Amino acid sequence: MAAELRLMIPTKESVEPDDRQLVRTIRDGDGEAFEHLVRRKTSKVYSLCYRIIGNAEDAKDIAQLVFIKLWENLEKYDPAYAFDTWLYRIVTNVAIDFMRNKQSRENAVNSNLRLVKTSTDAEQGVIVQRKEIEQVFNAVSSVLSPKQKTIFVMREMDDLPSSEIAKILGCRESTVRNHLFNARKLMQQQLKKRFPEYSRLWEERT
Repeated sequence: MAAELRLMIPTKESVEPDDRQLVRTIRDGDGEAFEHLVRRKTSKVYSLCYRIIGNAEDAKDIAQLVFIKLWENLEKYDPAYAFDTWLYRIVTNVAIDFMRNKQSRENAVNSNLRLVKTSTDAEQGVIVQRKEIEQVFNAVSSVLSPKQKTIFVMREMDDLPSSEIAKILGCRESTVRNHLFNARKLMQQQLKKRFPEYSRLWEERT
């Protein structure tokens, strides 16, 4: 019986290390620990990049750049703070820099407009509806500044509180709220102008 109980107790090797433990291990020179961290965070990083940028290929490139910067700056991470907050700051900085590139922004806007014009098959049901909503969002959000769009995505899609977004971006919470207010206002104007059927849904939601 005692032997059976011992088998039920997780061994040290089977316990999944938390982010801070992984960072300590990486700083000690363990390359496999960094690969572990990348695998753990890839989905989260890519998802945020994609929602901000609106283009799958660009999001992949940005995600790769994020992990390069993560590796280069890992010594700067302060374990007193949540690792994801620090990681989100890297993601948003890289994404905002990307969107501030004029040519890249123009390409993204044109890509979004083409997506909106793409016909969809109504028989695909919920999948098509989600895709259509995504296309509409990409189109109307093209009027936002990089920071406005980043804040909107983190608040409305990732459901992060304004206080957490302020920590990530290194600004005041009131600044986050102002950007969010302006982003919502601009997007509502675009919805009324270009997609009135979605504008009604927005008004019901708010």
